[in-house]
Amino acid sequence: MNSYRESVRRTLMKFALIPVLLLVLLAVGLVVGSWEYHVVQQSDVSRIVAREVLDGIFSDYAMRAREAAERVGAATVPVLRRNGSERASLYAYLYHEVNIAHDGTQFFLLDSNGALILGSKNGLPEMRIPLQPSWGVLCRMRERPDTVCAEFVVRTDGRQDLIIGQSVGEETEGYLFFVIPSEYLVRSITSPHLGFALTDAFGNACIMTGGEWEDGRQGKILPAFSSAVRGVAAARGEQYFVTSEPLAVPGGWRLWSVMPVSNLFSHYLLGLVILLCVLAVLVPLLLLSVRRETRARIRMVEQEEARVTAVSEMRRLESQFNPHFLFNTLENVRFMVKLDPAAAQHMLMELASLLRYSIKGEARCVPLSEDMTYTHSYMEIQQYRFGKRLRYEEELAPDVLDCMVPRLFLQPLLENAVRYGASEDGTIRIALRAEMAGHDTVEVIVRDYGMGMEKEKLAHVRGLLQAGKGKAEGICTHTGIYNVHRRLELMYGMGFGLTVWCPPDGGTAVTLHLPAERRGQRAEAGHSRG
Repeated sequence: MNSYRESVRRTLMKFALIPVLLLVLLAVGLVVGSWEYHVVQQSDVSRIVAREVLDGIFSDYAMRAREAAERVGAATVPVLRRNGSERASLYAYLYHEVNIAHDGTQFFLLDSNGALILGSKNGLPEMRIPLQPSWGVLCRMRERPDTVCAEFVVRTDGRQDLIIGQSVGEETEGYLFFVIPSEYLVRSITSPHLGFALTDAFGNACIMTGGEWEDGRQGKILPAFSSAVRGVAAARGEQYFVTSEPLAVPGGWRLWSVMPVSNLFSHYLLGLVILLCVLAVLVPLLLLSVRRETRARIRMVEQEEARVTAVSEMRRLESQFNPHFLFNTLENVRFMVKLDPAAAQHMLMELASLLRYSIKGEARCVPLSEDMTYTHSYMEIQQYRFGKRLRYEEELAPDVLDCMVPRLFLQPLLENAVRYGASEDGTIRIALRAEMAGHDTVEVIVRDYGMGMEKEKLAHVRGLLQAGKGKAEGICTHTGIYNVHRRLELMYGMGFGLTVWCPPDGGTAVTLHLPAERRGQRAEAGHSRG
């Protein structure tokens, strides 16, 4: 039983822990799904869109710078300086180019010494470094005359504008470049969900949106970001999810996406605390439920075992048709064959009928009227045995005839009365009475008018019946009484059975108490209420 109990407990634990595991998996799935959708996917999608926008701006103005440089080279810078109409035509062309997108872009054409020939403004752009031929971007245009150069320059207010241009003429007669304002670039890639940082080939931070991601001492993005590449980085007391990818245009440009996730981590932590609180309440409840269910199932098994044992015992009791009666009847038949063959034949017929009734069918309960038919057969056999010495009386109330009773439950009591109920003169008088005792109980009394029982013997029999010990010492002389009592207990519960008593006017009486059940009221014939 202990191994079975442990097996049931382990099985229930497995099923009880499934909701906990599902809850944990659901929480993990929600966190992973939330992170994947709200952080990773949004970062990737927004970064790709921003990168495509910057690639488009770089490529578009690189193409315009190349075409404008070819047009200026065809006219030559010295001619433009002297010829006003040529200069006006070029100005109109460049003015149209920078006003297509209305992005605030400016254009400038300088000679080889850095002097302004024409531009969208009368003066040179306000840069922190004077525009001289040795200036970084002009120097790189001169060094690579066939290549469009792109570079960020710092304004006086600290912002950085993008310069895209190319040298003009085979011998670098001048420089043509566009100045794309920082405000336009920031506005083009601003996202409500995260910020961006664009770095050049040297890791210098050129433009930033959504926050200040620059290390002020070196002009580069924060070291925590540059070392993360793709993952969570901690900087300035906050947590960020950082990703990056290079721009498609040449130049070593790299775009970084920066998403603050500290609040999201706080939500995850709060969810974890809530989950732990739920588990702290749920797990003990599940363990308690498992313990209760284990006990309940063990009780069910024990009850089922008890029921099976009771059914087995009841069938054993039912099979104990008193062999003394059978042997005595057959012995009487043997003598009656010589003295009265007709009576012997009749006794055999009644005995056969009684035996068939005792073994036919599976129903343990029959209406009292049916059982009385075969009880009469039994008493007729006894009448043949004892003749006029035996007097049998019965009184059955009409309302008890359709009550269900165990098959042949009266035969052992009647046999006991016949065997021990003789008076001093040898007369055997037996009375049977059945009536309702209340609205739900049938009372049956089998009484003889013999010499009765001694007080000690009566007390002993009562004690044996009350103890319910079928193998107890002394019960063998009252097997019929005990079998009937035990059958009633097994079938209907401990509140039913029989009592033995001695009436004041002599003899012995056995009173049986049965539930008043009609046909169809029992779910299964012979089912025990206990």
